Amino acid sequence: MNFAVKPVAVAAALAFASAVAVAAPMKAGTYTATVNGHNAPLTVKVTVDQNKIVSIDSSENLESLGIGKVALQKVGEKIVKYQTTGVDSVTGASFSSNALKQGVENCLKQAGADMKKFTRKGVEKHPVKNRTYQADVVVIGGGGSGLASAISSMQAGAKKVIVLEKLGYLGGSTNVSEGALNAVDDKRQKAQGITDSFDTFYETTMKGGHNKGDPELVRFLTRHSIDAVTWLESLGVKFKDHIGAATGSLGQRSHYTVTPYGNSYIRVFEKVIADSNGKIQVLLDTPATKLLQDKKGRVIGVVGNNRGSKITVKAKDGVIIATGGFGANVKYRQQVNTGVWKSVKLDNSIGCTNIQQAAQGQGMLLAKKAGADLIGLSDIQIHPCGTPGTGLMENIRTSGRNRVFVNSDGNRFVNEGAARDVLANAIFQQKNSTYWIVVNHLRYPSLDFKDHMGASIRNMEAIGAVVEAPTLEELAKKTGMNAANLKKSVDDYNAVVSGKAKDKLGFVANNKDDKQMTEGPWYACRKVPTVHHTMGGIKINVKSQVISTKGKPIPGLYAVGEVTGGIHGSNRLGGNAVADCMTFGRFVGEHIVNGK
Repeated sequence: MNFAVKPVAVAAALAFASAVAVAAPMKAGTYTATVNGHNAPLTVKVTVDQNKIVSIDSSENLESLGIGKVALQKVGEKIVKYQTTGVDSVTGASFSSNALKQGVENCLKQAGADMKKFTRKGVEKHPVKNRTYQADVVVIGGGGSGLASAISSMQAGAKKVIVLEKLGYLGGSTNVSEGALNAVDDKRQKAQGITDSFDTFYETTMKGGHNKGDPELVRFLTRHSIDAVTWLESLGVKFKDHIGAATGSLGQRSHYTVTPYGNSYIRVFEKVIADSNGKIQVLLDTPATKLLQDKKGRVIGVVGNNRGSKITVKAKDGVIIATGGFGANVKYRQQVNTGVWKSVKLDNSIGCTNIQQAAQGQGMLLAKKAGADLIGLSDIQIHPCGTPGTGLMENIRTSGRNRVFVNSDGNRFVNEGAARDVLANAIFQQKNSTYWIVVNHLRYPSLDFKDHMGASIRNMEAIGAVVEAPTLEELAKKTGMNAANLKKSVDDYNAVVSGKAKDKLGFVANNKDDKQMTEGPWYACRKVPTVHHTMGGIKINVKSQVISTKGKPIPGLYAVGEVTGGIHGSNRLGGNAVADCMTFGRFVGEHIVNGK
């Protein structure tokens, strides 16, 4: 019996054969590509067989702890799972996410892959499922203050704490901070010959904030930040014995963790959460959109949005807002900029050290809708350590010792140890509102030496962030500075350090930590002012209760960290932000759970 083949069947068969032919096998092996990461060149190694991506290795990177490194891991896992680079980037770490995708694609091209197949999009499904949760305490914001608050609430007896975090990872701006925590610490300070006291810390904080801080809040911070240090150590945070001085700290009481970055705190917090047996639950990619209040005005929960899904979380004991400041909200910061920087346009020409998606002030505005009083909004801090173009704090840092600040002509123009507002104001007076920080081998003994932030000169040079030279004369030539001016600046600084002269700019050397800078190699890094901290925000009392516009606590509502106002006055001391987050976060649990 004869069977006739229909034309449609033939066409289908040919189409199938064509598709199979297009999807040619890859050449199995491991391929390497180098792309520009956020902080330095990033090496990506991809192993493939004839048909699929077997593994991705991006371990050779200097991306930020807790941010870029998290993105590399998460995105890499998803690429292998879905066999395409068309996966979602990690919210808040798009640069690192996209760098990895580019590196993987470059490797796949070397393997002869069908790029249409390995770059297809829409593979991740995010079904909309509205859901309601029950908790004792709800924390809005998974940064340093939010996680500290969540843990202290659990320790105070809360059986269920839920944290809503808008980004795709935990840590917020604490991740990108240097992690300095100011506290009066008799044991560590006396070992270095440092004289300090709670009263001195209080007076310095008040004076540094131009006496605009709330005395009661400042007294609580300066007296109890050492308790926060002890508490953090009990959780597993390890501090160096050496006490430093953060930029603009106006005193030597800054505690630094053994491992770099403020991410050190976050890693410990994440372990505590992982070991909490579900008592603390984290919902990532879930920004809060509304506070729920009962008829009497008590805050009883939060509504959030998880990729289009409505999330409702009921709170038996209350809600803690810990969403950080509004420094990256350009429109809003210009609207409230009526204070010390009113003569400066805080527009897009000035960057921000904080994570763009995070520092938008949304938690503060949610509190306002619930009746909260917002105070000190014009008190915006400018930091001198901004990176040109982004405003992020990267590369050679302004904190620490053995460095000079010089303008484009090579002249010192400010006391390097001055308060941050003084430093920033002096920079704005310089040509193009920029300057150079100049260091030598005292800060970086070799090209591959890693500073306390994990950065090396070799990698900073690779992305064009640092200028290197064997002599000051050559450094001046490379940077366009006047060689005679630069040499005089360094000589004047050395004279102060050696005790031969008193600095006309007011710098006071520390005999134990400051050394004369006499030999190369020399390194220069260009810096600009950048928005760093917003001191204004939600009005609170020492129990972290949110105060209404009528002057009374709003039942069930608390706030901790940069989202609050009244603690730092109109200028925050370097090292007081982490102290603020950890101190008030440490004690808020007792207040919200036990009403103490």
